[in-house]
Parts: sequence; structure tokens; C-alpha cells
Amino acid sequence: MADLTNLSLEDLYNLDVVQINVLGGHTHPQGQIMFGYQYMFMDMEGIKKGEREISVAEAMLEFPTVHTKMTMEMHMFELMYAPIDRLTLMAMLPYKRMAMHHEMMGGTHFTQHADGIGDLEVMGLYTLLGDVKKGQNRLILDAGVSFPTGSVDARDHRMGDPSLPLVRLEYPMQLGSGTYDLLPGLTYLGDANKFSWGAQMLATVRLGRNENNYRFGNQYRLTTWGGYAVTDWFAPYLRLEGRWWDDVTGVDPQINRAATAEGNPDRQAGRRVDLLFGLGLFAPKGALKGTRLMVEGGFPIYEHLKGPQLGNSWILTAGASYAF
Repeated sequence: MADLTNLSLEDLYNLDVVQINVLGGHTHPQGQIMFGYQYMFMDMEGIKKGEREISVAEAMLEFPTVHTKMTMEMHMFELMYAPIDRLTLMAMLPYKRMAMHHEMMGGTHFTQHADGIGDLEVMGLYTLLGDVKKGQNRLILDAGVSFPTGSVDARDHRMGDPSLPLVRLEYPMQLGSGTYDLLPGLTYLGDANKFSWGAQMLATVRLGRNENNYRFGNQYRLTTWGGYAVTDWFAPYLRLEGRWWDDVTGVDPQINRAATAEGNPDRQAGRRVDLLFGLGLFAPKGALKGTRLMVEGGFPIYEHLKGPQLGNSWILTAGASYAF
């Protein structure tokens, strides 16, 4: 379909190959509402310093306690609405569950946990160039704000022992940033016949410092993808994502920066490239019309951490959405 002018905007939306985990990677026709849910699981293992994986013993030459494994589960709730064809509004709120495994000198092992609501993200997606009725190429401006609804006071018992007092957990175990953050970006979408492709640049820019006297480092993401609609209900895709992030600025006085690398604000920076495989299932008609099921999984093909920090082993995301 080189010319899509005979299709309604709803039909055009149905033809989209939607990527999970791409914030603002698709838009909606005027008046359409979408409810979405995503579940993500991330597994982090292997201690990295630079591009090299090091042993626990080598990491203990710098810090007396070393993190050996971390898991994160996230439930993301999403709402999108398009007041006009060129503008789509969206809001996303996560709920996180994290577990960090530790090893101390002498061989003591323990685990600490954190769970709760993360930061609320609100974004507007405005089509700058292109005509959705003709398909082919579109350029979208992404402009959003992250609100500090997630806690930066997550605590657990010292050494994971309920008989010991509560202590402030390290920076990666906090549920939010504690600051208002800007989310500027640009998204390019293209399609021809059954093929679709795109790219996105998105930044997270921290403003000020939080109540604990620090701010997380700015984060930058660049992703590109390509998909193919095998049928009107099944579409696999391949995605490549690079991201890099800065050190923490400032110091939380209740986090011991000498105990672990994750508690040291000057050891948080890194960069990573992930290779991700996904597929989408869509119901174009029938009782489930407007429903999408999506799954994506992948692993890093390049990782450079200031370290010693935990590397990312793999990530899996599944989601469902309903538009009407």
C-alpha cells in the first residue's frame, strides 16, 4: 500500500508495528484512548569494571561489600489519548520490586529488598512532519516531564537481618529520582507496504537536587528498529538500543560511600548497547478488536561500566494494550 489515503486513521493505527519499551514510539488518531500494561523483568549479574568482568575478590580490593546479583520487576500502567490527529498525550506510572544480593569479606551473604511506586511520567507527542494518511515518513517531537512520586528513602534492615536497624539503600535501589526531570526527544517513523522502521533519541535531564542532597546523572537513549507485518495480526521486529548515563551529583549523607560501589556517587556512570527481539499480536476485529499483545527480550552486546558495577545479563518485557 504505497498510498494509504483510502484508509481511516483507525485502520492506519492498526497497521503500525508497535514496539514495547519505546517511550512515545507510536501515536493515535483523534479521539482514541488506549490503556496499557507492561511487565518487565531484568536480571543483573557479573561484576564489570570498564568492559572487563572482574571477580568478587578483585572487587573487594576496593570495597568490603560487593553486590553479586540484582533483579528488578516492574509493572507499568499506561494511558494514552489523542485530542487531535497530530497530538497524542500519555502518562505512565511504574510499580517496582528490587532485590540486591551482597557478599562481604569473610563469605557472609545477605539480600536486601525495596518495592513501591516509581516516578510518574507525562508526555506529549506532536507530529512535526509527515502525513499519517500517506504513511511513509513522520517526525515526532517528544516532550515530557517526570514527577518525583517514587521514594528516595527506600530502606531495609542492615545485612538483611530483621533484628538489625533499618538503613538507607544504595542509589540503584531507590524507587525514584526525587527530582523533576525533563524528557525531550525526537522520534522518526517510516513504513512501506508491510515494512516499518524507526529511530528515537530521548534524554532524561535532571533538575536541581532531591531532598537527600543529590541528583541522578542525566541519561541519554538512542534506539532504532525494523519490523515486518507478516499478517494483519502478527508482526515481529528487531531493535537496537544504546544508552549512556552519568554519575550521581552530590552525596546522600545516609549512604556509606565506602562500603559498596553502588553507594559511591562517583561509580555510577556507564554505557550499554542492547540487542532486542520482539513480536506483536493484534486483534483487528472480533470481540478483542483493538487489543495488542507484545513481548520483547534481549541482552547487551556492549557494556562499559565505571565500576565495579553489576552488568546486565538479560531483560524480558511483556505487555498488553487496548485502544478504542
